[in-house]
Amino acid sequence: MSAIDLLLHLDHLDLGAAAPRAAMALAQRLHARLDALYVADLPATAFSLPEAVPVQLEETQRRVAEAQTRDGHWRETLAARSLAGRWRVTQGDTVQAVSQAASGYDMLVMERSQKRSDAPVGFGSVSRCVFASGRPVLVVPDTAPVPTLGASVLVAWNGSRESALALAAAVPLLQKADDVRVLDGSEMNADMLPVLPPPGLADWLQRHGIHARIDTLDAGPSHAAGPAVLDAAHAQGADLIVMGAWSRSRLAQMVLGGTTRHLFMHGDVPMLVAH
Repeated sequence: MSAIDLLLHLDHLDLGAAAPRAAMALAQRLHARLDALYVADLPATAFSLPEAVPVQLEETQRRVAEAQTRDGHWRETLAARSLAGRWRVTQGDTVQAVSQAASGYDMLVMERSQKRSDAPVGFGSVSRCVFASGRPVLVVPDTAPVPTLGASVLVAWNGSRESALALAAAVPLLQKADDVRVLDGSEMNADMLPVLPPPGLADWLQRHGIHARIDTLDAGPSHAAGPAVLDAAHAQGADLIVMGAWSRSRLAQMVLGGTTRHLFMHGDVPMLVAH
């Protein structure tokens, strides 16, 4: 069995929150190593007012010092679940730090607040890391209950490059899942060159040892796909959604709506996404 390395980004120290719980459940299911990276955010805008710089630096250094004291707690939390991993602490711009660190890992785990956001959907830290890290990202809504992760999986497939990247990243999970359902909305991209080798999706899944039922997604207008996917996940009792992210531009999704934008805004189920 090949080794899998997961990186959990934290901007808080609550290991009982949704993202740490999801990351640990994922690591246990995949027998993976799990490292945590706490980033004391220090964006470039912190230096826009010279008189505020000392205060910003002092507060950031205080957060770093506090985070460094949690190393032992992290190791104990992992050991209780028979997991291995390290506790990492840094300061700086979150997107830059996380994207650089994620280069050495197979998957990134990030928490997204459904109640607050530092930017419009598609332009916040999580969305920017999906673009910048070059890695599949498990996006965990802070409202997600996370009773399990990867037992019942819904794949939202639309035939795009992003869908294919997410599907490939999810293979180890899909092979272990008890229930896999694919919602096939690829008809909307029927005029594009298929991204999977012929004869297509069903054959690809079978050759990868994935037992799934495939249903056609008939959501009508493209802006209705997001609600349809979320409704299907709830009806299935899915604990994970696998999907491509931002197959249309972020600006187009912000103006016109889109599946990624809807699920990032309203979803309460962890999403394994790729761009």
